[in-house]
Amino acid sequence: MHIQTPRLELREYTLDDIPPLHVLLSTPSVARYQTWEPRTLAQTEAVVQEIVENQDSMPRKHFELAVTHNGTFIGSVGAKVKNRQASLWYSFMPASQGKGFATEAVAAFILLLGDVTLEIECDPRNTGSWKLAERLGFTKVRFTEKDFECKGEWVDSLVYQKYAFQDGLQTIMEEADS
Repeated sequence: MHIQTPRLELREYTLDDIPPLHVLLSTPSVARYQTWEPRTLAQTEAVVQEIVENQDSMPRKHFELAVTHNGTFIGSVGAKVKNRQASLWYSFMPASQGKGFATEAVAAFILLLGDVTLEIECDPRNTGSWKLAERLGFTKVRFTEKDFECKGEWVDSLVYQKYAFQDGLQTIMEEADS
């Protein structure tokens, strides 16, 4: 699985991605709104190993792609698909945030998922995440106060949804080629 956008490459993970992904996953500001603490190197190795092992699963239900800009790893996009519903996630290096890379990457990535309902769940304090969902045309469908306990605090939850169409893939590929 490979996507080329005007500025980015989205590609399958390899074991060579362990060091740059570890930098991302061990960054406290990146882990802030995740359910996990900053990752150790051993945890990152396990994450990448699982991603690589799932790449050949059929039917594929777990997708996660490395995002690079000018050959440098800048982030990750992923989804788990079940019953025609895709739960999306994305995470980018702090130095790459605020430049439109996440919007560009997620927009291209969701077109690969086909005819599914897309869902993004996020902490309302993570303004970058919910603003990205809104930029991509997702609709806020639910706000839950004190949805679950995480890292010693009760966390609210925002859920955004959007229906994706497979035929959009051709459009983005044509735009990337021009």
